[in-house]
Amino acid sequence: MDPFSYSPVMLPLLINAIVLLITLLYGCREDIRERAVPVVMWYPAAVTGILMLAWFWHSVIVSGDLPYLMPLIPLIIFFVIAFYLFTRFHLMGMADTKALILITVLVPCFPFVPLTGYPLFGYPPYVFLPFSVLFNAVVLNLLLPVAFFFINVIKGNKAPLPYLFLGYPVNGRTIADEFGIVMENFEETEKGLFRSFIPVRTAIRDMLAGGDRIYTKSLKENPEKYRKELELYKKAGTVWISYGVPFLIPITAGFLTAIVLGDLLVILSGLVMAVLT
Repeated sequence: MDPFSYSPVMLPLLINAIVLLITLLYGCREDIRERAVPVVMWYPAAVTGILMLAWFWHSVIVSGDLPYLMPLIPLIIFFVIAFYLFTRFHLMGMADTKALILITVLVPCFPFVPLTGYPLFGYPPYVFLPFSVLFNAVVLNLLLPVAFFFINVIKGNKAPLPYLFLGYPVNGRTIADEFGIVMENFEETEKGLFRSFIPVRTAIRDMLAGGDRIYTKSLKENPEKYRKELELYKKAGTVWISYGVPFLIPITAGFLTAIVLGDLLVILSGLVMAVLT
């Protein structure tokens, strides 16, 4: 099939994809500026999505294509439950979960043929989109640690190897204006200021348990509560924080690349095969 061609039955999903993309782009803007996504932002996409989804399923039934779409229904249910559990276990924020669930429910299939063709998850044109979105988002998100590693090396920032991939140092006096999670512990001793990196295992355990992590956003919103920490950060001069790129940005990029380019897994597999042969 030609790239960007589509079946008329996919028109409602195309409309949903456009509305969702606009919503996600706005959400990224708010997440970067305010570190929060307003709940009302999702309402227009949800209302439009439900109407378009009713149109889509009606068209599928009338066209007699329902048997081709049936295998995707368990996948849709599985992904919705999985994304909910991601939030439940503090692996993703609520806005990220809402975005992925809306994509899964409202645009379950590719609205048109992507540039690299359909991946192998369904019967064209009923090819499962959410897996490609999630995979693309993860791949794009994994590029960030590599970028931070090279930036830290070029700037001469010193830290244990894992932390060179996970974050960067910021000015302790203006840390509240940054976005991220503090990666160091500080303690005032008789010999002066003692600092140490929070072990990666401890950070992961706290993340899964919803434990005590100091977000730079919390420092800005509750300076009195963190007055002691802020004083220590000023004395330290610099403080390492994890990079604070909202996952909503990779999700949006993954959604756009999946629809336009296709599944990055297919593209990467093709590149590997080309190199090996």
